Amino acid sequence: MKRVAPLLALAGLAAGAPSLAQDATRLRDLDAAARVTLSKDELQQLMPGATVSRVSGRGNRNIWKNEPGGSFVASSDNKDRGSTMPSTARGQWSLSDDGRYCVRIEWRSVETEDWCRFIVRAGNAYYGTRSDQNPDERIYRLEITK
Repeated sequence: MKRVAPLLALAGLAAGAPSLAQDATRLRDLDAAARVTLSKDELQQLMPGATVSRVSGRGNRNIWKNEPGGSFVASSDNKDRGSTMPSTARGQWSLSDDGRYCVRIEWRSVETEDWCRFIVRAGNAYYGTRSDQNPDERIYRLEITK
């Protein structure tokens, strides 16, 4: 539990950081910011040891630190349940052959989360997307720091 509070505090700081494309919801919204899809080689440099935070589809702030061996412990503020008690879950991260960042989180109270996304950088901001080719594809903001 000692790791959760500092990680959630860090997430709160990251959430307030300005970004070039803060209101972006579709891949095309990043075009003016000269978006770039990170290659697998770039992700191999960025992701080990990186702290990742995001707001889930349920409105929860989730945060984790990618351990070099492919594991992490994620924390959630459980905002969707009106809870003031954060929870944690074990997870794994990896990079797919085609250069996507893949995450599996085994939450206790909701179903297991399992996804892979291309990581796109626009200015200093990072986004996950299922396709880096379709301009109408939805994007998901990720705070990635080392």
